[in-house]
Amino acid sequence: EAPDAVFSTAVTPLKPEDAFDPNRVKCVMDNCGYAIYFSRGLIPYNKSGKVNPKFPYFLHLGIQSYDTKFLKIYPELEPTPLQLEEDLEQLKVLENGYKMKVIKVDHEAHGVDIPEDVEKIESLMREKNLS
Repeated sequence: EAPDAVFSTAVTPLKPEDAFDPNRVKCVMDNCGYAIYFSRGLIPYNKSGKVNPKFPYFLHLGIQSYDTKFLKIYPELEPTPLQLEEDLEQLKVLENGYKMKVIKVDHEAHGVDIPEDVEKIESLMREKNLS
């Protein structure tokens, strides 16, 4: 529970093969489980430029829940520089100083953001006999 958060969202462990995919949004959190930042790039990004197999990277699942009072405020917030640069609406929340609680889940998911994602989803469905 996070009474000071106006927004909550879910993350799951990031697969190494998705680390540099800009359509797989990454998230970093503080020690209390609040979002620090979201990015299309790998975060944190170490100076070697490689995925550290010992570091727990997280994938943003895109499932979001807003406080009802905040839903009235959100549309009035102006777009922010980081939101526009990354093209991620949750950054508008963070840049305006609001807190966002992040829930870790163990879930394999893949969004459909570009045409190539349809093929990936269809393949996953075939693997799980869902087609």
